[in-house]
Parts: sequence; structure tokens; C-alpha cells
Amino acid sequence: MKLILNEKVLLSKSLNEGYINDKPSITIRLLAKHFLKIGQDKIQVIDSINNFMEKNLKKYNITKWKDIIRRIVKQVIDSEDFITINIDRVLIYKEELEIIKSINNLKLEKLAFVLLIYSKIYNQINKNKSNWVNSNLKDIFSDTKMVISKKEKSLMINKLKLIGLIDTSIIVNCTNIKILFAKDKGNIAIELINFNDFIYEYLDFKGYKIDICEGKDCCRLIMVKNNNHKFCRDCWKEKQKELSRETSKKYRDKFKSDSLETINKHL
Repeated sequence: MKLILNEKVLLSKSLNEGYINDKPSITIRLLAKHFLKIGQDKIQVIDSINNFMEKNLKKYNITKWKDIIRRIVKQVIDSEDFITINIDRVLIYKEELEIIKSINNLKLEKLAFVLLIYSKIYNQINKNKSNWVNSNLKDIFSDTKMVISKKEKSLMINKLKLIGLIDTSIIVNCTNIKILFAKDKGNIAIELINFNDFIYEYLDFKGYKIDICEGKDCCRLIMVKNNNHKFCRDCWKEKQKELSRETSKKYRDKFKSDSLETINKHL
């Protein structure tokens, strides 16, 4: 998931290590919140952010960034919200899962589940219960773990709308989606605290065999396809590298041993 769920950690990393997000505007917004919260005025905040970016962003060009910084600082001031977001859990209710399951189409079920999680996150971010999702469809479908064409994405969104589970914005070129089946209370079925590969939580509910990666300090969820499937993709790659290094070392050791044996025979 590409949504920033723990701004406090990200802000601390920026202030202490000079970290800048892949999308610098995210870091600029967090810094604006921080500097405003500690009492700086608008001009001071802009100067503080400019100094930070100049120090930590390679090839920083103030001419390119000054208008962006000013605009973001103005947006934060206008919102009067200087609190950093810290989302540590999302509750999913049994009634919601049963509605998703009743779709009876795994692709659409996955999409509906991901949209539901996004809506609950946005509710916490926006401090309301409007159940609107405002994210790039590419990011949303990435969390479904499905490879879907652009045309099929639109068709799937439309199908969920036709069966009354979602609504879409009437504004042209706006991709906002409202989740109509979300609940704010009920029987808790899943308490989501890990937002990596969270689609596997739904597959676990559906009865698929889901386990935890055995990689060192990993703990990511994986879908078990056979008895040898014990690692997530990243840990599997690392495991293969480790095995390759061990094989290479054994080969080198054997080569050295054989070479010494050959030399000793000729002495």
C-alpha cells in the first residue's frame, strides 16, 4: 500500500535523517504541519522547508520548488489541521465480509475488499465516516494482487456500481469512489494491523491456505500453493542468492583443495 499511514514515523525520519519521500510533496506537507505546529509563521515555515530541501534533496532548484512549497504551506494553513496521521488498525466486520463474499466472483470480491480497506483508512485520515476513496486506480488494483488491463479495471468498477456496492463521483475525470456497504460497527471479523499484502486476509477468510513467510524478520503473509512454498517473493530471492553464494563457496573451496592436492602430488 502506498498510502502514508504513520506520518509521525516519516516525519521523525525526515527531521533526524534528512529523509525525503519518493514524492517530495508528501515530505513538504509533513514538514509544513510540523513547523506550523511549533509556532512558526507562514514565511518562517517556507524558509525552514526551503532550507531542509536545499540540504537534503540532490540538485534542488529553489526556482522550481518555491511555488510548490508555498502552495502546500497555504493548503495546510487553510485546513487548520497540523496533526500527523497515525493509523495503526482497521476493523472489518463480518457483515461486510459476507456482502463481499455474496458477489460470488473472486476478482470483484478482491476489489471490493481493497476498496473497503481504503475507505476505512480515508475515514480516519479525513476524520469522518463518508466512506469515500480518493486514490489512483493503479495503486488500488496493485493491492488486489491482480494483473488487470486498464479496460478491465473500468469494467470491474462499473460492475460493482451496477450491483449497488459503490458509487462514483459525477465530476468529470474524478476517480473518487464511495463505498456503500461499509459499516461502522458490528461483529469484528478482522483487525487489520499489517497493511502489507492485506488482500491475503480476505483470502484467508475465504478458506485459502495463508501462512506467514519464514524469512528472517519478515512476517509477511503468503498464499501457500504447495508444501515448498514458505517464503514471500523478496525472501525467496534472497534465499536463492544465499544458496548461490553457498554453492559458489563450496566450489571455490573444492577447487582450492583439488589444486593443493595436485601440487602436493608433484612435490
